[in-house]
Amino acid sequence: MSYVETRHGAMFYMTVGSGRPLMLIHGNTMTAASQEKLARRFADEYQVVSVDLLGHGHSAMPDNLFTRDYFTLQGQALSDLLETLFPEDTVPVFGMSAGGISALNAYCEQPYHIAALILDGVFSQIGPEALGAHRQRNATTPPAWERYMQAQHGAERWPRLHDGLLTAMEQLEATGAEVIPCLDSIRIPVLIFQGGRDPFCPERQSRVVADAIPRSWLIFRAEAGHIIAWQEPELFDETVRKFLHDEAGS
Repeated sequence: MSYVETRHGAMFYMTVGSGRPLMLIHGNTMTAASQEKLARRFADEYQVVSVDLLGHGHSAMPDNLFTRDYFTLQGQALSDLLETLFPEDTVPVFGMSAGGISALNAYCEQPYHIAALILDGVFSQIGPEALGAHRQRNATTPPAWERYMQAQHGAERWPRLHDGLLTAMEQLEATGAEVIPCLDSIRIPVLIFQGGRDPFCPERQSRVVADAIPRSWLIFRAEAGHIIAWQEPELFDETVRKFLHDEAGS
């Protein structure tokens, strides 16, 4: 079990593969362990470092996590982890959904440790559509998935995470807060994947992010839903490897 102490508590991480580091950050309700198969897709060329976000899996769950500051806290903790694990290096970071927003917030906090960003299903703010998708997911969780989530997070912790995430999203939607405070100052290469049928991250939101970043490339798949990495793995893997070789200097 590997941990890094951050200003918001311990963050768990796991590694697979060898080579240049590549950090992988899961989305809300997932864990590093749940994305191990995805990490292994790049383990032939990279040492993939997968992290449990705050409140998830084995990482700390600070009392003030599930507020409108949710992504700020995640970004601060991730920047602390990057500083500890890679004090002299810059590394590419891949974040899915909320993991992508957390990675962007880590860049806002400490840009000099992130070489490039790969984002899959991201947004600039929580709108009514996204909030509705979160509410529906919470209300219609199948029993088998509920058991899987309990196994990932623990039977006692999972309900706190389940309800807390919705509370945080409700607060962000009510205030209309931007979730990426430094969007117009991002100068590193950024690759963005977006599905046209993604209920959590509407297309217009990803385009706001892409349009604000000078060195960004948007891969749009009209018929895809949430997380292209899961839905179109061959396209995702090929595009990411080329991006890392050509744009991120690996």
